[in-house]
Amino acid sequence: MRFGDLIGLPLVALWQQKSRTCLTTLGVVFGSFVLAASLSINRGVQETIRREAMRNDMMRRVMVRPEFVRADSESDPTRESLAGDMSDARRERIHKALVAGRGRNRASAPRLPLTPEIIGNLAGLDHVAAFVPVVGQGGTVVVNHRPQGSTIVSARPEDADCRSRLVAGRFFDSPDEQAAVVSEYLLYQCGFLNDEDISRIVGKTLRVELSAPRSSPGFGVSLNKPDGADTTPDESAAVDEIRRQLPDMLDFFNLSSAEIAMLRAALARESVSAADEYVAEFPIVGVVRLPTDEELKGPRDPLSVNADVILPCQTASELYFRSPRQAQAGLDQVVLFIDHEEHVKEVFEKVKAMGLRANAPLEFIERIRLMYALIFGGMTFVAAVALVVAALGIANTMLMSVLERTREIGIMKAVGAGNAQLISIFVVEGGLIGLVGGSLGMLLAWGASFPGDGWIRSSVSSDVQPFLKESIFVFPPWLAVAVLLFAVLVTTAAAVYPARRAARIDPVAALRHE
Repeated sequence: MRFGDLIGLPLVALWQQKSRTCLTTLGVVFGSFVLAASLSINRGVQETIRREAMRNDMMRRVMVRPEFVRADSESDPTRESLAGDMSDARRERIHKALVAGRGRNRASAPRLPLTPEIIGNLAGLDHVAAFVPVVGQGGTVVVNHRPQGSTIVSARPEDADCRSRLVAGRFFDSPDEQAAVVSEYLLYQCGFLNDEDISRIVGKTLRVELSAPRSSPGFGVSLNKPDGADTTPDESAAVDEIRRQLPDMLDFFNLSSAEIAMLRAALARESVSAADEYVAEFPIVGVVRLPTDEELKGPRDPLSVNADVILPCQTASELYFRSPRQAQAGLDQVVLFIDHEEHVKEVFEKVKAMGLRANAPLEFIERIRLMYALIFGGMTFVAAVALVVAALGIANTMLMSVLERTREIGIMKAVGAGNAQLISIFVVEGGLIGLVGGSLGMLLAWGASFPGDGWIRSSVSSDVQPFLKESIFVFPPWLAVAVLLFAVLVTTAAAVYPARRAARIDPVAALRHE
């Protein structure tokens, strides 16, 4: 049998049963469509998650914070010291309540504060390529002899968000540069009202007056109006005056001398040392604008900042630790950048072993990727089942074709057709159905990706700023080959049994078949 006959005879047989062939092929088409679409979306989602995570080196970060514990104050009461004649069960309940209540009222203290020494140990860990201290503190800044209360924060020189909002000057060149970037809002508060004033501020000196943050002992006093209205500025000033005078008026209250002494001891405040108050001056190298609503809505780097005064991260850290009190208390957070993703977990475990809290976005991203892999893996399994069901339809169609073509099969065997040739004819029929159905399914999935991608983008834009620049549907060459190959293999396998049955037909009995 010639190769042309091996292809031509199956095509003629399929053409003679057009309706049956179309219905059978449709099952393969839709099974291939679901298979291709699920594999494509799975690949696209995984690449999108990885691409967005890699945009700001999120996969290589480890956020380090101190572990806080309850500071010891007074010893917990023992069960035996509880006053009153009560049962053991009630004494146990009262004891637990007292312990829990005193625990809630105790201040928290870092078990291992992020001091310069500890930060140096973190930076010296294996595979730590860089570290960024996260600094934020309040103070008074003076621009052109105008003092203003402001927030001073640290930023990386590569902060893309700040660089995109520059309206004058430049951003930092290095993390230890002695320079400052200020916001247009701070300049407005300092009296720089005109646009031309912003460009002239570059190069001037920014004076920063800082003191170590301390809790102010005193009484909490507030004014609650019957109608729930807000307090006016004059009312707030009067309340502040009452709060300020209360510590000096304890003798006028109906309190015992012991109670007054106890309150005054609690209100005693340690004088602030000169070392906790310090001044620094920086040249202003740039001005940033306020972020727009769209920029605040869209995805942002967690290390991006928006404050009145921005200093390079190392410069801000050195300024922060100039206070002995703050050097002892440490920072709230340090971000480590690991040299490669595969070393993140190793550094993560080392940080936790030091007694610090560690958080790696890689863990969260991997959980998200696993979740989507499971979802689309289930979709792929359903698609494979759909193709198997379509294969059963093909097997049924081929069996019907064998019964209908019994006499034709007998004639072919009578003129010398071998069993292998007959099997090849029916197997090729099944393979052709799989090839055509798989190809149409792939084309259908590719065509559906355009409206599908638009729908996904519109859904995303309803919650966050549209940032998906690439399509969520990905069709690499291996995907098309895999879908077509799977469809052809399934349909070919479905045709094997009918083909073997056709080969076992007795030619004499087949010629007598009506």
